[in-house]
Amino acid sequence: MREAQRRDGSVILFDEDNDQDVVTVEPCVTAFIPISGNACCACGEPLQSWGWRCVAADYVELECSRCHRVHGHLRLGTNVYR
Repeated sequence: MREAQRRDGSVILFDEDNDQDVVTVEPCVTAFIPISGNACCACGEPLQSWGWRCVAADYVELECSRCHRVHGHLRLGTNVYR
């Protein structure tokens, strides 16, 4: 079995004997639980894309870059299909 990384973050697994037998594994967000309902923190700082903090392999928190208040939790998973 061999694999190839795609630009979108997916991984494609090929069978050794037959390139027609392919399994694609792609990352996906399985849940988003918002804690705050707006795009700004209570301290007035707008939420930034670099405010994502990886807590575990399948769990990310969205926090304020100024006061570090947590605004959401993201659960990550994979979709596997042929």
